[in-house]
Amino acid sequence: MGNAELSLMDCKDEETKKTLELIFEQTLRGKNLTRNLVAFAKDQEPKQEFFRINEKIDLVLDLLKKDLKEIELIKENKAGVPELLADPGMIEHAIVNLIQNSIHATSIVENPRIIVRTYCSGENICFDIEDNGCGIPKEHMESIYEPSFTLKGTKDTTGSYERSIKGTGYGMANVKKYIEQHKGNISVESEFNLGTKFTIGLPIIKKELTNKEKAEIRKEMAHFEKYILLVEDEPAISDVQYRILTQDPCNHKVDTANSGQVAMDLFDRNEYDFVSLDYILPGKTNGMDVYNHIRKTNITIPILFISGNIEFLESIKTLKQKDTKVDHLSKPCQNKDYVNCINKLIEKTVSAK
Repeated sequence: MGNAELSLMDCKDEETKKTLELIFEQTLRGKNLTRNLVAFAKDQEPKQEFFRINEKIDLVLDLLKKDLKEIELIKENKAGVPELLADPGMIEHAIVNLIQNSIHATSIVENPRIIVRTYCSGENICFDIEDNGCGIPKEHMESIYEPSFTLKGTKDTTGSYERSIKGTGYGMANVKKYIEQHKGNISVESEFNLGTKFTIGLPIIKKELTNKEKAEIRKEMAHFEKYILLVEDEPAISDVQYRILTQDPCNHKVDTANSGQVAMDLFDRNEYDFVSLDYILPGKTNGMDVYNHIRKTNITIPILFISGNIEFLESIKTLKQKDTKVDHLSKPCQNKDYVNCINKLIEKTVSAK
């Protein structure tokens, strides 16, 4: 691909240039198809960080500026949108797919326009990608998220796109998958020949408990000042969890481990009251290995698994039937839900004694 780009820059012969452009376009399409197929096939757990959604959108717009140069771009950013806790790579990939779709949809429109909005709605950080492009025929609205479905290329029976535009069929399937993995929602409004608007909503995860949440926890909680082992390799998540658990009103004592081996070593040396355990961990030792290690010597300590891994969320159902001192929360989880789940699991264990 790099050689084709260099040859294009140096080429003077028009016929050769056309051939090189075709090679470049087909290679780029193959690269995008491969990326979308690999992304769809992977059931990877989101790697979460705090970042500004506006900055991520601006990055994508800059990456696509060559394709956007003939399009009127309108950005409407509301003030006060907090940081988003999400996988930056997944969200970037979703934004790329959405904006590329709008670019394609406006390919034969006389005055193409794309509007990007960011704002908060309720407990969600939201962004809209809206265009005045070809729109989606009503009969296909239910199919747009299906793997391999496309209305581009040979499937463009209405002549809505430039002939050179091809679709992989996995772009929107990946977008939906990413958003759902983050406990978000996606909706679409579209009219054929008028345009389309996609709206994405992703949950706000705060870095600290609110005063209201603290007051509610004081009323509901029965267990404070416990000794907790916190096993989490993602700093953005472990920092928030540590702060919530150690500060008022919980006031727990907390040791942190960022790997399975460290977690097992700490557990063997200390007498904990509770374990908060991430499933996906770096290295060869995952959360289930840590769980099995703990249960060899302690069958009563309550363990809360935290994971966004789809495969694990299915297997945990069987484990919970066998071990009543285990529970789980899927990522991302609200801070108050995290505290409440710990409290309920401790209470359940105490009551069973």
